[in-house]
Amino acid sequence: MTIALDDVDRRVAAALVQDGRAPWRRIATAIGEPERSVARRGRRLIDEGVVRVLALPNPRASLGLDPYSLRVSAVPGALHDLAAALAERADVPSLSVLASSNACIGEVYLRSDEVGAFLADAIGALPGVTAYALDPITRYHRTSSGWRPDVLTPEQQAALDEPDEMARLFTAAAELDPTSEALLEAMALDGRATAESLAERLGVSKATVANWMERARSSGQIFIRGLVSPALLGYPTEAHLRLTPRISELDAVAQRLSALPMTRICAIAGTTVVANVATTGPIAIEASLRGLADEFPSIEPIRVDFVAEGLKRSAIRFADDLPVSDLNGPASLRAASAR
Repeated sequence: MTIALDDVDRRVAAALVQDGRAPWRRIATAIGEPERSVARRGRRLIDEGVVRVLALPNPRASLGLDPYSLRVSAVPGALHDLAAALAERADVPSLSVLASSNACIGEVYLRSDEVGAFLADAIGALPGVTAYALDPITRYHRTSSGWRPDVLTPEQQAALDEPDEMARLFTAAAELDPTSEALLEAMALDGRATAESLAERLGVSKATVANWMERARSSGQIFIRGLVSPALLGYPTEAHLRLTPRISELDAVAQRLSALPMTRICAIAGTTVVANVATTGPIAIEASLRGLADEFPSIEPIRVDFVAEGLKRSAIRFADDLPVSDLNGPASLRAASAR
C-alpha cells in the first residue's frame, strides 16, 4: 500500500462518500477549501481509483431482492479460494475475509425463491466449507453511504446535507422503466457523469436526464454511492460485530450503535444486531463497545471479528485498499447493496 492521502484529500473523499454527486463548489464551501483545489483533488482521487462514484439500483425497490447476512466457515487451507469464489458472484456484493477466525462474512441479495439454490450452488458446492449462516436482514439502521466518520466535523457534514439512503432502501417496489434503466446503466461506473454527457449518449434532452435523476433518487429507485476504503480515510482497523440484546432492545441498540462515528453499516439480521465498523485501532472499538455495554448490559457477550481483507464492497472487488474490477452488465446491477 503506497497511496497516502493528506488531510484535505481525506475530507474531499469523505464528502464524496456522503454525496457522490455533490458539486465541487458545495464540497469546497463545506470543508473550507478553495473550489479549484477541491476540484483538482477530487478529480485526481477519482482518476486514480482511490474513490469510485457508482450509480446502483435499489435492490429492494427496483430489483425485488431481499438482503441476507452471510457467514461461511472453512478449513484454513480452503478459505482463500472459497472467499474468492463467493466474491465473484453478482449476488454477493460485499465480502470480507476475517483475521480472527477461519471464516468470511458478507452480504447476499436474493429473491425469496432463490435461497435454496444459493445454499446448494454457492455454498454446498464449495470445497472446505465447515459451517454457514444465512440470516435475513429485516431493516438497516446505517448503510455505507450514511457513514459519517470524524474526517468531517458535524458542521461540515451538515453543510453537505445529503440524506442517507437508509430510509429509502425498503421503499415499495417500483420497477425501472426502460429510460431509467438505460440511464442507470450509463451511470453505473460513473455516478458523477454530467447531465449533458448522459443526454448526448442516450439521445434525450438534458432536462429529461435532470428530471429523471431527481425522481429516481428521491423515490429511492437508485443510489449514488461514493466508495473508498476506510483505511485510506485513516481507519485501518475494520471489524464485524454481532450483538444479541433482548428482542425489545434490538432497535434501541442498533440506533445507538449506528450513531457512533466508527459504524459504517448496522442492521437487524434475524434477532441479532450486525455491524461493520472502521477505526484507528482495536482499542477504539473496545472503548466504544464498553460504553454501549454500560448502557445496554444485555448485549454481552459481544462477538468482534477483525477483518484481514475486504475483498468486495458495493459490488466492486478490492485489492490493497483500491478497487480492481468493475460492474459488468445488467447481471451485476443485481449486486447493489447497503455495503
